[in-house]
Amino acid sequence: MMLAVTTAEPKKAIPLAACCLDSKMSHPPCAVLNAQELVDYTHDRQKVRTAHSALVIEDDPDISLALQDLLEFEGFRVDCASTCRQAFASITQNTYDVVLLDLGLPDGDGSSILEDLRVSRPALPVIVLTASNRDLGSLPAFARITKPWVRRDLCNILRRALGTTSTPVV
Repeated sequence: MMLAVTTAEPKKAIPLAACCLDSKMSHPPCAVLNAQELVDYTHDRQKVRTAHSALVIEDDPDISLALQDLLEFEGFRVDCASTCRQAFASITQNTYDVVLLDLGLPDGDGSSILEDLRVSRPALPVIVLTASNRDLGSLPAFARITKPWVRRDLCNILRRALGTTSTPVV
């Protein structure tokens, strides 16, 4: 194993691989980072990657896991709920930047969650993911995607919902 020795604290050697976290580091090369600076840099990079949070409300475990994987890959912190009851509890306890909502849930209709969010958090973008073509009536969602979704389309809608203009994932 190769070690990087910092000039500030030569007795504190750190694994060289830990210095090479990102080939586009905005920090100086490892040789001038002490151990604490490297920890701080890594922590800052982690915060950038998890800047947004999402709640996935989906009762199908396979779909929920697929959405969680996609969102985490895109840098989101993700919570999942499979029932209306779990969703309401998560919404009460946490703050989210976006919600992905299935309408058909085992203990109720997902539109009740949408209705509650329109009143309690009107600026929160809700993306409805559904297998049906059912009319939402007067309950506006930020977007509606019919299952199965196209990954690129979902990522583009997420970026629009968050006001970001990142390059789409293929």
